Amino acid sequence: MNSKDTAFIALRPQLSTEPTENPAEQFQNQVLRPILKFQHERIVAVFQHHVMKRRVPLDGMAPDDRKSYVEKAFQKDLALRNQLIGLVLGLMTTDEWATFISQEKELSRRLHDLLIQRLQSTLG
Repeated sequence: MNSKDTAFIALRPQLSTEPTENPAEQFQNQVLRPILKFQHERIVAVFQHHVMKRRVPLDGMAPDDRKSYVEKAFQKDLALRNQLIGLVLGLMTTDEWATFISQEKELSRRLHDLLIQRLQSTLG
C-alpha cells in the first residue's frame, strides 16, 4: 500500500458495523459507508447545486415528493450521478478500486442505493 492509499484510509471515520460473510456487504461496510460519511457534506452540496441549477422548488415539496425527486434525478441525470459516484470512487485505494471493478455490477448497485438513501434522509 502506498502513502496515498494510507492517507485515504486515515481520512475515513471508523464505523461500527455487524460482521458479515458476504464480500459485497463487507466492502460496503468497510469502504463505501466510511467514504460516504466522510464526503457527506460534499455529496449534499453537489445535489443542492443540481437543484439550484435546475430551479427545482425542493423546499415547497412534500417529503415524499422530495424523496421521489432525489431518486429520479439520480437515475436520469447522468452528470449528477457521475459526479456523486466520483466523490466516492476518488477516495478508494488501489486495492479497493480493484475489488470494486471485480464486482462492479453488485457494488455499483449498492453504491447507488446508499447515495440515494443518504440524500433522501438528509433532504427528506
